[in-house]
Amino acid sequence: MPRPARRYTDRTCFFVRPAMTATPLALADSANADILSLAATLPADQRAALVRDFVATIDKLTSIEQHDDACAIARQMTQILPNEGYGWKTLAYDRLRRGDLPGSRDLLRQAALLLPPDPQLATHLAAAEAMFAAGAASRAGQHEEAIRQFETVLAVYPHYPDANHGIALALLALGRPLEALPRLETALGINPNNGQYWANYVDALIHAKRLKAAWVALELGQRHGLQGPVVNQLIDLMSHLSNGGSYNIQSPANPPAGSAVQERPSSQTKSGPAASHRNGKQKEPTRKQLESLAEPYNNRHFEVAEKNARAFLKKFPGHAMGTKVLGVALYSQGKLDAALSELNAAYELNPEDADVLHGYAATLEAQTRHDTALTICRKLAEFHPEHPEGARLEAIILASLGRLDEAEQCFARAWKTTTDPALVALAQGALHIRQGRIEDATAQFRLALQHSPDSDMSWSNLLFTLTHNEAISADQLFAEHVRYGEHFEPRFRARWSGHPNTREPERRLRIGIISADLRAHAVSTFLLAVLPGLARDPGLELHAYSNTPGSDHVTEKLRAHFAHWRNICGVSNDEATRQIRADRIDILIDLGGHTALNRLLVLARKAAPVQACWIGYPGTTGLSAVDYFLADRFWVPNDAFRARFTEKIVYLPAVMPFHPADNAPPVNALPALSNGYVTFGSFNRLEKLRRPTIALWAQLLRALPNARMRIGAMPSDDTGPNKLLAWFDEEGIARERFDFCPRSSVAVFLQQHYAVDICLDSIPYGGLTTALQSLWMGVPTLTLAGETVPGRSGSTAMSHAGLEQFVATGPQDFVRRGIALANEIPTLAELRATMRERCLKSPMFQPEVVASEVSRALRVMWRRWCAGLPAETFDVTAQDAP
Repeated sequence: MPRPARRYTDRTCFFVRPAMTATPLALADSANADILSLAATLPADQRAALVRDFVATIDKLTSIEQHDDACAIARQMTQILPNEGYGWKTLAYDRLRRGDLPGSRDLLRQAALLLPPDPQLATHLAAAEAMFAAGAASRAGQHEEAIRQFETVLAVYPHYPDANHGIALALLALGRPLEALPRLETALGINPNNGQYWANYVDALIHAKRLKAAWVALELGQRHGLQGPVVNQLIDLMSHLSNGGSYNIQSPANPPAGSAVQERPSSQTKSGPAASHRNGKQKEPTRKQLESLAEPYNNRHFEVAEKNARAFLKKFPGHAMGTKVLGVALYSQGKLDAALSELNAAYELNPEDADVLHGYAATLEAQTRHDTALTICRKLAEFHPEHPEGARLEAIILASLGRLDEAEQCFARAWKTTTDPALVALAQGALHIRQGRIEDATAQFRLALQHSPDSDMSWSNLLFTLTHNEAISADQLFAEHVRYGEHFEPRFRARWSGHPNTREPERRLRIGIISADLRAHAVSTFLLAVLPGLARDPGLELHAYSNTPGSDHVTEKLRAHFAHWRNICGVSNDEATRQIRADRIDILIDLGGHTALNRLLVLARKAAPVQACWIGYPGTTGLSAVDYFLADRFWVPNDAFRARFTEKIVYLPAVMPFHPADNAPPVNALPALSNGYVTFGSFNRLEKLRRPTIALWAQLLRALPNARMRIGAMPSDDTGPNKLLAWFDEEGIARERFDFCPRSSVAVFLQQHYAVDICLDSIPYGGLTTALQSLWMGVPTLTLAGETVPGRSGSTAMSHAGLEQFVATGPQDFVRRGIALANEIPTLAELRATMRERCLKSPMFQPEVVASEVSRALRVMWRRWCAGLPAETFDVTAQDAP
């Protein structure tokens, strides 16, 4: 019999293989029962002849490398002649030929038991026994013993990949990553398509503090079978370390055991007043006291309700109704951190109360704790199926989880139970935006306005949606924004005058910044870059007016740069306006425009003598109460664009500064160099990927039949990819050419650019943040300069980087440029290698420059107001700036 070949296939590594507890061969089935009975009664000479026939047939099939047929015959031999060793030996050697040393052990044992002493067979059996012993030692944490046993295996099979991998894991566990690396490289050299080998190789490089090499290895691993959650773990770990984090982190090679998530959230066990009350040890309130508590709550006077509930709970600690009123009142005022604690307690006290369940679920959702929110919301549906808000809230939560089809089903129920159709239409319109159904979203927002004409959120959502619709002209879009201002402003205009601010042009200015995005958000990315420079300006005093639900680590970073911070969540527009006036804010800057949770109606009340809009929205507010819009020469390039603003334009060196993520992976080599074809990419929001955009991309893909495309930011269900694939099918583009990536952490999202050569922009609403992030990863974006500000985001980013060759003037030019660029691989490779240096030369990547010019611009605005002059367009970077 030939010696087993040193050929190993891709297979599961030994340390995750279940231990074999029985011989892996089937017993004789009923069809072979007669043959077994006959074989047992054969005379010795006939039995010997049968053995010779089996052996001859097996040897013949093996000699011509028909191994599967040889094994089939050997399996029959073990069934008919179980006490003959040759069949067992054949099956054992076939396992060895396939690289399955652990799987050969019991077969080798059986063969050795039945055959005469055979040194070769004994050698193989010793190696198989050592492999099992090494696995047992590894599981027991006996790493030195595991290494010794693996070395025994390697004495027989010097290049057995699992043994080298096993030694590497033991060395990693012993804190010796540098010694582990050559072992892993040997294993990968033999079996380069084993994802587990790659995962542990990257992990060893991390622990050896060779982060740059780890990024390269991770990219290679993803091309050779490394996939799944471990990839995201590795990316987040390397990004954490790149950002100066500690190495004392559980690595993906040895992940901690998962913990089950409780279906029902619970607070800590209470032994104080609340527990005493539940045990009946507290005095009960009178009916009059309960009515006094309920009256402001029922009338939605939540500030008074909060005050009364706190007083009530001092007298009756832990009382269910008092805790409920306090929790709901806090939630209704936007005090989410405090509300969460109280509503959790209220839920424990009365887990079936409709207001508690609704408020608790809504608070959890606002704080992005979507899974727990869904659990509570479904309890609301269970106990109160006709609750007017239950189905709508469940739909909102499901949409946040990316379960868009389920959310739509919930809206069908919401229409049957709601008492406020405007709210359902508003929320369903937001879902349609997520689905990319812009026309349907527009219809829902118009329906909401029919039911509630003064709903500013419905107005803003409508305007935001129209910016995504290529069928709306620039002039029509402007007219819709003006209509918004004309609807709201007349009722406030009489109160615009009378600002008490002193007209001293050179004094220290109180600058107010109002936003709902003072958290982990694209707006805060830009704001964090410019804030330090503004905060250091002795001529400015920064005040924040946060309409941000809850807070996070980014909120705390932002707070550090403000002299004063006020939370206006849940505060009425009138009260917020009074507060800003009382704070003597000189210039109020809105960072939201017509985006979620904006406070434009505070600006419509002229809360400050000078008001401006910046960063958050690519277009006019439509309000004459807003004096200025901060932009740059690429975003608002000419008179035609300026004419579509109710504000005057302030030209900065860059519309906003961009600070790349601290944990961004390093730039890799151009993938087309190794792939032999170009990969296009898109990481824009799903709602931006309209049918005309897909048709334009399809023209490019048809012209480049070998090109592929990676599309990111997909929801967790299949709705997004399926819709896009259907559109591409209609354009004749095969599904096999696409790769879809889900939404993920920033570090993982950035690393997804490793597979992309050129990004493609969306139309008519381009991506500014995504284009800048792609640039930082070395990937330029092919874009089309649109006729609206949203359509110029990509061209703004490319122009600042000096990459005008990626800015098309029309659809056909887009395709022509795409084809030309795809055929200039050396140029793309050089651009990728030098992209970060190119970016850093642009003012868009120079926060201090932008901060300095913003300070100058604010002073110019203020001087004009002090002089009684109206707002006027100016370029702060010009030599003759006002």
